[in-house]
Amino acid sequence: MPRTAPPALPYETVLPYEAVLPYEAAARLCAAAARTLLVPRVSSATVLGTGPAVAAHLAALVREVPGLGNITVHPGPAHWPHPGAAALAAAQGTVLTTAASRERALLGADLVVLTGPALPVDRSLLAPSAVVVEPPPPGA
Repeated sequence: MPRTAPPALPYETVLPYEAVLPYEAAARLCAAAARTLLVPRVSSATVLGTGPAVAAHLAALVREVPGLGNITVHPGPAHWPHPGAAALAAAQGTVLTTAASRERALLGADLVVLTGPALPVDRSLLAPSAVVVEPPPPGA
């Protein structure tokens, strides 16, 4: 199935283009690292963070990391998922969910993406071959 273009970020109406672009660059770098480091059977990812970085990472993961059956976000943003992100995920066969707790979001994850500064990840909650990726800060 061909990959489709990402939806427009819902935050573009709030932030100027220059403020959003660094998140997209970090998200693409994160997706490339995930493709390189993950075992082929990856099926679930967790994105920890808030704001425009989450939207950028969701779009990049759905577009660029094959085999993702589920992406969980914590904490769940308001008005989420954005209709464009939901449509892109559905077209790729990826289910988008939120988790009420950080621990629940991490449970069994194959891939964990930290979109900003975060507490250390309890690796005992993750799948045995899980990969944790923390992208560089925007502008780095």
